[in-house]
Amino acid sequence: MQLCTLAPKNVRYILDDSGGFIIENYNQAKPLSSFLPAIAGLYGCPMWVFYVNRGQGISSMGIRNKDNAILEFFPANRAYQLASLQGFRTFIKIGSGNPIFYEPFQNNLISSSAQITQRMIITAHDLTVIDISEELGLQSTVRYFTIPNEPFPALARSIEFENISRKLLELDVLDGLPFIISHGLIHIIQKDLSRTAEAWVEVMNNDYKAPLFRLKAAIADKPEVEHIPDGHFYATFKNEQGVLEYA
Repeated sequence: MQLCTLAPKNVRYILDDSGGFIIENYNQAKPLSSFLPAIAGLYGCPMWVFYVNRGQGISSMGIRNKDNAILEFFPANRAYQLASLQGFRTFIKIGSGNPIFYEPFQNNLISSSAQITQRMIITAHDLTVIDISEELGLQSTVRYFTIPNEPFPALARSIEFENISRKLLELDVLDGLPFIISHGLIHIIQKDLSRTAEAWVEVMNNDYKAPLFRLKAAIADKPEVEHIPDGHFYATFKNEQGVLEYA
């Protein structure tokens, strides 16, 4: 099997009529990094979301500072390397008898015969990445935006698959994050004592399909036990003919 990457000459930068900034074949473009706007409205809670033009975009996120990260913070030079591995990922199994396995939004193993276009669209309020595989007849679209005017900070992420071929496609999809930082795990402990800190981690609320990640108590060298009431959580929904259900 012959493998190669998309040629850098395919990179294009476009400004559309609505003000969106488009990077065609963004994985091969020069490195770019920025933050989603941390505007949450008058009654909302802001959060920071750091993204790069690699993988599915999002590298890290959290509230207030690096000690309250939900997804581990990395500086830009490390984020360019790790976003494709430690950020959001999507694995697709196409067919059942002789299945094809495909991971969109990656740039490490692209067949020389494949016709793949990867597009990033940046607007003032959201981030969208699109992967179009002409060979498989599949378009994958991921969109991110922060949720305003809620009593908690949140990042919304939607993923959509479109059959652009003339044949029926049967998909099995595994999608999400490799890990989530438990609330209370400060930045220096993430970097220097991550294995030790696992002894303090607990996951609650699994039965309601919205797991809550937190530490049982603060990791500190002091006589008092400091309970941590807060946590990081996620919830997943699927859209079945316009009806949202817990996934």
